[in-house]
Amino acid sequence: MPAGDQAAGSEAARPELGEGALEELDALLALASAGPLGVDACLRMAALVEQVPGRAPKVASALGRQRDAAAVEGLLALPVDTRGVVEGLYAALRCGARREQAAGGQAPRMIALEFRSSRSRRFPRLVERAHEAFGGRLERLRIDDVIHYRVALLDAEPGGEGEGGEDADALAPAASLRRRVQPLELDLLGLHRDMQRLRGVRLWLNGWRFDDGGPLRPAAREPLLRGWLEGVLEG
Repeated sequence: MPAGDQAAGSEAARPELGEGALEELDALLALASAGPLGVDACLRMAALVEQVPGRAPKVASALGRQRDAAAVEGLLALPVDTRGVVEGLYAALRCGARREQAAGGQAPRMIALEFRSSRSRRFPRLVERAHEAFGGRLERLRIDDVIHYRVALLDAEPGGEGEGGEDADALAPAASLRRRVQPLELDLLGLHRDMQRLRGVRLWLNGWRFDDGGPLRPAAREPLLRGWLEGVLEG
């Protein structure tokens, strides 16, 4: 076939591809209205948005209502500026969605905030404030000859103690995590806000990592942190 005919054929096929994508996407949206979709279907909806961008807000809304790990994966695959993406992620984390692990099972309900050394003049004071707020929970690590700092809280920490001398292991995981997070809520929010202008900051929530290499800007991560905190403290 001559090159010109090939190009013409390709152009002619595009509307059909768009129509097929629209039909498939609308069918998935109808299924989503009836009940939660699996991760493959959620990711398929996000992929189809590339061909049918006008449906992006509806997809974000459908995934936002689902509020589970599969929905989070779909939301993270959508264009980051889509209306409803951040709101959907907030809702899922507030409901306790946890990432499915490759080895099987779900990630623990957890938070970790990691940041590396910086030459910023503000940095020494930021580290000092973090030490004051988190004490021994602020870990100092050397990775590839660079100093990193990390604060982490998981839903079960063997050997820990709750208030009143109770062993953390004797408490339900949710209650144990809530007791440890409650006095640190404002400090976690403050540290995350202080670090927004620094590079190399990583926020981990229930197995998902949010950092400079991801689609969400630092300011857009704060609602996710708030959702996680609210879910832990009110759950």
